[in-house]
Amino acid sequence: MEGAGPVIEHAVKMLQFSSGAELDHLLDSSGIEPAELELFGHHLAGIHGQLPAAHAAQQQDPPGTSASVVLRNLEECARAGQALGWTADVRALQTSLEELLASSALLRSQRLAHGRVRECHADLHARNIVRCGTRLIAFDCLEFDPALRWIDVADEIAFLLADLQVRQKPLHAQAFLAGYLTQSGDYEACALQPLYQAHRALVRATVTALSVTRGAAPGGDIGAARTQYAAYMAGAQHAVAPQRPILLLMCGLSGSGKTWLARRLAPALAAVHIRSDIERKRLAELSVTDHSGSALGVGLYSRQASQSVYDRLAECAADALRGGYTAIVDATFGRAEDRARLRDVAARLGARSCLVYCRAPRHVLETRIVERERRHDDPSEANLAVLAWQEERFEAPGPNEACALFEAASTEGAAIETLIARLSALQG
Repeated sequence: MEGAGPVIEHAVKMLQFSSGAELDHLLDSSGIEPAELELFGHHLAGIHGQLPAAHAAQQQDPPGTSASVVLRNLEECARAGQALGWTADVRALQTSLEELLASSALLRSQRLAHGRVRECHADLHARNIVRCGTRLIAFDCLEFDPALRWIDVADEIAFLLADLQVRQKPLHAQAFLAGYLTQSGDYEACALQPLYQAHRALVRATVTALSVTRGAAPGGDIGAARTQYAAYMAGAQHAVAPQRPILLLMCGLSGSGKTWLARRLAPALAAVHIRSDIERKRLAELSVTDHSGSALGVGLYSRQASQSVYDRLAECAADALRGGYTAIVDATFGRAEDRARLRDVAARLGARSCLVYCRAPRHVLETRIVERERRHDDPSEANLAVLAWQEERFEAPGPNEACALFEAASTEGAAIETLIARLSALQG
């Protein structure tokens, strides 16, 4: 201890935390709000961004991306359940997984080449996350097995998302994903969620069945373990089942309440919220609260830059829809051609689209913009001059546009609930 010379081994002083602070207990006791999961997703994205990416040698034998890993896990899951007399429709799952593996092969390979396969936690379910002080942190990662921990970050987040869905916590799942995507910008990960969430649900089902085989059922309750196994199997089936997402375009002048409303719609619709102000800053490699100093119609707000932003929004929306997620695209959408382009994206992917046109009196727009500028905590750089500039050029949406048209001129709770009900009906 405290000697000279080379370090032989490090001593670590550990602090014990209460099992009641583990995320699974917090969820079971309704002791945690979705906002904490959103913050955890934000922090996790920051961690992922600093992790080592798979290097060239690993890309010759890609870790964590092999179809054989997914299908072998399905076989092990079925075998472990059958040994206990627990039945499951494995054949239908196998067909769905094989189809997803085939259709995603190119994307998974591209993500490996682009550095999305990283040295992750690899066991990120609710029992391995704990509230420490005022925030959630992950523990007990799979550092002992490189073959397990080198995975796509989309696979990493799928573990917790699958667990939250099986635990019937959709608001917490939506919040976690929202925090992760807003920070990382990796909307492409959405497209792989059906595959990876099904895979991770099957991993948890396998672990549950094997715990009974080894005489270590949680709490010694075999009946509860069987119920849990069935829930994870059902979760895997739900993950691969066809979804009916919609594309929702939030349209309106600065200060009209687009983002305010989108933030309330996203949890209710289990949707991915894609905001132009954030993606504009991301493309320019600025933080969300950095001010670009761009004048009207130039810099970040030139026609060319704006076109790049709408290109980016279209890509993000397509990735969300491919993953079965309803996508809310939050932008001014002051040009009819930009709205038409996003609707075309939805049509190509077999999704319905609709538009929420946000409007408010001029004095309300001005008040909101001035207050937002005063706070200096928002990605938007719109000021009163920008508002006037937008008004001169804004092409208001009309009923001739080939999409459902909703107007959202009220912030009253009843009006929002009515809007949510109408949009939910479109999801079918």
